[in-house]
Amino acid sequence: MQEAGKEVVVKESPDEERAQKALARSSFYGILSRGFAYPTEEVLGEIKAGAVSSELKGSAAYLEEEGLLQSVGALCEAMEGEIAPFGLRDVEGGYNRIFSMGLLCPHHETFYTSAHVFMKSQDLADIQGFYNAFGFNLAEEQKELADFIGTELEFMYVLCFKEYHALKKGEKDKADLCREAQAKFVEGHIGVWAGAFALTLSVSSHMDYFTTLGRLLEKFVDFDCQYLGVTPKKVSAPEEGWKREAEPLTCGEDIQGK
Repeated sequence: MQEAGKEVVVKESPDEERAQKALARSSFYGILSRGFAYPTEEVLGEIKAGAVSSELKGSAAYLEEEGLLQSVGALCEAMEGEIAPFGLRDVEGGYNRIFSMGLLCPHHETFYTSAHVFMKSQDLADIQGFYNAFGFNLAEEQKELADFIGTELEFMYVLCFKEYHALKKGEKDKADLCREAQAKFVEGHIGVWAGAFALTLSVSSHMDYFTTLGRLLEKFVDFDCQYLGVTPKKVSAPEEGWKREAEPLTCGEDIQGK
């Protein structure tokens, strides 16, 4: 915008800036959630069309965090070079090899945080309590538990979007409630185990896509902890039992061995 030959910078109001950051954070959580969910034609199509890369780069640029930009760049390269050339069957096989067949990389919170079955039940009940409070219900056809990485990330996507929507409507009290829930959930749950999960994934995955997705998860959750002003008590990754597979994924290969 220019006036009399001079550039005029129009600054966003504090509430508008907060709303846009909530939207950008929601975008990150949504993409990460879909990335760790079981592969679908819809998500694969978004990757091949460049829509995922475009959304990630735009959100990272708005949040102005150099580490996020670098991690986004690495993931985008992996999507372009490793995922885009494949069909759904190839991606499904890669996903199953890492997360299902032999369970190389467990992707549920309580595997990392719960020392015994009673603690697991308590943790699951606490997570479900967050979901219930905000009307977030697991689909009946969904077989994953409440502590599945994709579900926890989707919940954060919903909370951030609710904050954005409330701010755009001028409902600051509702926005503050959403922000408070975000902080508590990140501090008590996703922020506790995201780093351990990402590390386990990095030594378990034979695919750069999932490795870079895990690194972006860790980088973004660390960013969000700082943004929300929380310091989770992080757990460590398992010390043994998770080894990198040597076989590369090749386009058209029946990677499930069927």
